Formats: sequence, C-alpha cells, structure tokens
Amino acid sequence: MKQKLNATIIGAGGVTSYLLPALQKSFDLSVVLFDADKLETKNLDRQLFRNSDVGKYKAEALLRANNFRKSEAVAVCSFFEEDLLDTEYRLFFGTSCDVIICAADNHPARRAAIHAAKTMNKPLIIAANEYSTSQAFFYDSMFDLDFPKIDPYVRYPEIETSNAGSPIRCQGEALESTPQLAIANQVAASFANYLVWCWFQKGYGHTTDGFNPIEFQSTLSRIETITLDDCK
Repeated sequence: MKQKLNATIIGAGGVTSYLLPALQKSFDLSVVLFDADKLETKNLDRQLFRNSDVGKYKAEALLRANNFRKSEAVAVCSFFEEDLLDTEYRLFFGTSCDVIICAADNHPARRAAIHAAKTMNKPLIIAANEYSTSQAFFYDSMFDLDFPKIDPYVRYPEIETSNAGSPIRCQGEALESTPQLAIANQVAASFANYLVWCWFQKGYGHTTDGFNPIEFQSTLSRIETITLDDCK
C-alpha cells in the first residue's frame, strides 16, 4: 500500500509537469496546485502538457491530464504570495498539508513558500533549474537550531532580496527566466521526487537507513548530494 501524502505545490510549470505524475506513482497523493499561468505553445517543447491544453490554466490542465479526482486535487489559478496566508488559502497549508513543494521559477514565489513553511511549521522542498542545470533542496524550520546552515536564506541569500523572474513584481513587461531544457526539468523533478521519497515514504522523518539528503544538484558533468550532517 502506498504511503498517503498531502502536498501543496506552488508552480505548475516544467518541473511540476514531470514531478506530479512521478509523485502520483510513488504515493497515495492528494494535491493543491497553485499557478496563475496559462499554457502557451512555446512551453510544449520542455513541459509535459497536451497540445490541446494551450490557452488553459496550467494547474487545471495538469490535474486533468493526470486524472485526479475532485476529492484528490484542487487547482488554485493564482500566483502564491505571502499575504495569501491571511486568506482562506491558509487552509491549504494547515493540518492536512504534509509538505510544501515550490517549483516556481522566481524568487518572490520561493520567498512566499519559505514564509509559509516557517509560519505553518511545514517541511518544504524547492525545485529549481536553469538552462541545463537542476537542483532540489529540503528545508524544515525544526532543524534550524541544530543545523543553522539549512536555512534557505543562509544557503542562498539571493532568494531573500532578488525579484529575478518575478511575474508579479517586475517593472514593465514580465521578466522571463532563462528557458530550460526538457531534461533539466525532468532531472529537477526527479530530485524533488527522491527527496519526498526519502523523507516521507514511511511517514515524515522515517528516512532510509539514516540517509538524510537535503539537496541534490546537477551540472553537465556531475551530480552532488548534500546531507543534513553537512549543514552543521
């Protein structure tokens, strides 16, 4: 029997298009998916969507493509910002949420996800990539005292101050992140899926054989693993 997992996912783009079906195969999955973007034709070469979904909200299209029942999934066609925790959307980060996954490609969304994780005391996985590199890392505020280097703002201070790629805070025309190869999206999704598997396969915290990975990174020539002990 698959382990039950309730995930709140921020971003329904390239990484999530590969991550969602993988999580669905690994877990008995229920999901809340945030994204205000609509699918464009230019997305199809690197994101796992149907041609017929062009012009539709990505969040709704992904849930429909993966055959989620209404009782298993909610699409929220909005960008996630910190102040949404002051609205009814706070419920999606409450007791029914096991993990927050941020696969949005801009720093404001990542800040909002970190804020939600710290405020609601929820584990967080951030999946990111550039043109050909991929990364996913795990964070839980419960580790802050013993593992101070685990805090995303300590490890990646640019997240706290940069608005790079923001679809909602830029001046003039929305900034667009560097296009990613399809393989980079797939690898980032695989990293995120493996982090979820390592930490949640037997219920949160029961990691496999004491292996506590918190980050995977890949470049064209190597893959690096960082564990919890590396952040002491």
